[in-house]
Amino acid sequence: MNLRLFAAIAFLSLVCVGCDSNPLAQRLPGGAPATTQSPRRPRILTESYDLQVNASELVMRLTEITLAEDSTIATVSITNGRREVINIDTKKEKIILYDDEGNTYRLAIPPDNPLIQIQPGTTLNGKFVFIGRLSPEAAYIGLKTVSSYIRVRYAHNNTVSYGNITLEMRNVRVPREGQNAPRN
Repeated sequence: MNLRLFAAIAFLSLVCVGCDSNPLAQRLPGGAPATTQSPRRPRILTESYDLQVNASELVMRLTEITLAEDSTIATVSITNGRREVINIDTKKEKIILYDDEGNTYRLAIPPDNPLIQIQPGTTLNGKFVFIGRLSPEAAYIGLKTVSSYIRVRYAHNNTVSYGNITLEMRNVRVPREGQNAPRN
């Protein structure tokens, strides 16, 4: 037998064996091809916004809300126009998402970053992920942050003062199918 012919037959037999072991090409008893269920794709609704609140030289902007099967994601930027470092302690629930049905959603905090610091004159841009699916009955949400700062004055008698600044967006319309032209 010719060596080339033997190599061609060996190759074709490997291809045929590969076809029979392919789970997508298998057949059910009776000759019908096997069908596989594709995993259900979770529905995600996203809405763009251009909302802003200002308080005591801080500016918070909301640019996007994404509703997922098990979380709500808010794309937010916070600009610190103050002279002090702004701290947001995520372990003490200083960032809260709530709805008009009375539900509160906790921030999913990474264990290695419980304290968010925003240096003077800088902007924090981020996606804040809140645990849990937003209530299907909710029509509006609110977003609230409580920031703290420490101010040291050296001019007179080296005084130290502490303060909190609350930024809150209320009555933000929830993206739902058929409303606000949500996109996937």
